[in-house]
Amino acid sequence: MIKGFLNLPYFAWTAIALVIAGIFVYIWPHKAVTTTGDLRFLVIRWGHALTWLLLAISFFLRGLSPSYSGAANLIALAGGLAYLLFMVMTFVVK
Repeated sequence: MIKGFLNLPYFAWTAIALVIAGIFVYIWPHKAVTTTGDLRFLVIRWGHALTWLLLAISFFLRGLSPSYSGAANLIALAGGLAYLLFMVMTFVVK
């Protein structure tokens, strides 16, 4: 098993990220803006869960083999961009 951050296997990080994504799918912040446009609501509603799902995929690929590190980096970058979009739509765009 390939160890990752804090000496935990990447598959453990995958499970943790999936649990967090599940929390944001089923128990999302109910104070989200519901009277905004469709795109902003979509990003606020699903952006955080998408970020954690992409991170879980990245951790899973890293746990499979070190040869998948390039793809895992790109997926993690996509997760970071999804989180940036989520933050912009939540706090900057009014």
